Amino acid sequence: MGTWVLAAAFFSGPVLCLTALVALVSDPHFDRVARARSWVRGSRRRPDLPTPAGRPIEDIALDARRLGRQLQHTNDGRSAARIGAIRRSYDDVMAEGCAALGLAELLSVLPDGVELDAERRRVEVMLIGAGMVLEDTF
Repeated sequence: MGTWVLAAAFFSGPVLCLTALVALVSDPHFDRVARARSWVRGSRRRPDLPTPAGRPIEDIALDARRLGRQLQHTNDGRSAARIGAIRRSYDDVMAEGCAALGLAELLSVLPDGVELDAERRRVEVMLIGAGMVLEDTF
């Protein structure tokens, strides 16, 4: 008699679980309950944060340091065209840094000359004041 009770208890557990699962899935309200639970779980999540529009400021500062180093060492036999290209790239990166930090600049508007050089220095001072590191610190 004892073995029958043990066997009935052993086999009835999985059968009862399977029966309960079938009853749950066949319930017409099961789909609505699952959708309601997923909606409640989804509403508790933090809203997605907006992604920045441009490059990270660290990458902009890295490019500005690299191009600034190249501009400081222009007496190593580079052509005037190459130096001009580096200077324009430096101005573009500085303008990108100003846009990322919400600062005004005129680097892309001014023609080559004394005014552009003065604007470049002014923008460098503004970016340094805003916390961007433009020179290597060893």
